[in-house]
Amino acid sequence: MYNKEEIEEKILDLRSELKTDRLDMSFGEIMNLYEAEDLIITPEYQRAYRWSDEQKTRFLESVLLGIPIPPIFVAEDDNGKWELVDGLQRISTILSFFGLLKNDYDKKNYFTLSETELTKNYLKDIDINHLSTKLKLTIKRAVCRVEILRWDSGFDMRYELFNRLNTGSSPLTEQEIRNCVFIGEFNTLLHKLAKNEKFMNLIKPTEKQSEQMFLEEMILRYFAVKIKYKEWYIRKDIKEYLTSFMKDINDEKIIFDYKKEETDFYNIVDFLDDNKIHKPFKGKNNAFSPSIYETIMYITYKYITKYGNTISKYKDFKNKLLNDEEFNKFSGYETSQKERLKKKINRALVILHG
Repeated sequence: MYNKEEIEEKILDLRSELKTDRLDMSFGEIMNLYEAEDLIITPEYQRAYRWSDEQKTRFLESVLLGIPIPPIFVAEDDNGKWELVDGLQRISTILSFFGLLKNDYDKKNYFTLSETELTKNYLKDIDINHLSTKLKLTIKRAVCRVEILRWDSGFDMRYELFNRLNTGSSPLTEQEIRNCVFIGEFNTLLHKLAKNEKFMNLIKPTEKQSEQMFLEEMILRYFAVKIKYKEWYIRKDIKEYLTSFMKDINDEKIIFDYKKEETDFYNIVDFLDDNKIHKPFKGKNNAFSPSIYETIMYITYKYITKYGNTISKYKDFKNKLLNDEEFNKFSGYETSQKERLKKKINRALVILHG
């Protein structure tokens, strides 16, 4: 156990490394920063903008009525630009109401307000064009506190900020947090592969799953199994393992051949889709099963490596696999825990090689 002096010294050292600042800014100023591309809120660093019409209306109503607004948090990059860490839903609501959102979110611009318990139906079906100049200026002049993490801080606090600020009614998923923290070539590849139409057709995610980066997480899971399953050991849970794996890729502690891995992924997806393998990842009740998914993705890669695109042998092999009593035992409850995944994959390989 550390003594009082050692604890105090550690805390003071960390405090001295963290450089922060705060400003009070109007939403009009924040809008100008966004239009000048000095405020970055792209999906690379943020989760999807997914507030409901009721949530958006309640926020704008709060601004119009002068109800205090929670602060937003930004991280300053090397060029002095701000990356929005917390406050996407609030800032995007202002921007979209004024028709300023760019890229994939521009379709959400110029939304109309809905009825609320405070203003009743006075704001119902109202958009920016039906507000008086005075009320437009009220929104633009409303002040918001901006907490700034400076670029020259001694350590990267973004991960801690996301975790500690992620306490609202729509918390970030684990993959959304990874997306925010592990920005780089590997994360970019996950986004690219997740947009593949054939892969989306095989998974058939819901709209909510797509927004919460379920596809990216499944691709991450595939890579983790493909590259590390022989060393796979879950100390706590699969989420922790995937985070550790992605961090190691990002830190180049794991050798990752980007060109080959991308090609292998497309070969698997093309094989399954082109040969119309119906619901290849379904488990009981015809529902998507992550356990079946990770096995089928990996074992299909091994099959293609051995047999090429021969479909008849594949269908016979897949039927044997899914009806194998030992394989199903390792694919059941808590299959991701401890040594079960290795046993499951090893059993699949035994069946594959006869």
